[in-house]
Amino acid sequence: MDQSGGLEERMRDRMIQELRQNLAKCRKVILDENLDLKTRERWTQLYNNTSQILNQLLKDRQMRDWEKRLRQIEKYRGIPGRTSRPQMVPPQPETAEPEKEQQ
Repeated sequence: MDQSGGLEERMRDRMIQELRQNLAKCRKVILDENLDLKTRERWTQLYNNTSQILNQLLKDRQMRDWEKRLRQIEKYRGIPGRTSRPQMVPPQPETAEPEKEQQ
């Protein structure tokens, strides 16, 4: 692994660690019955958003690990490199079609 890859991996590890710590803090606040409901609701939203980000980071890490392993297998078997990461295209927002008037 080159230096930039190692740096990227360390940064990702640190982000994952911080997100897990944030989730623990959010959970503590959410479960604190002494706080008002509105505050707990905001922390619940933060918890959900944080968990989505963490989940995506972990999925990305898993995909990178699979690609690395596949490249190792291809190299071992003498298969030309076919492993390339597909470009992620952000989903297009669904467009609501105007409802047709019933006659």
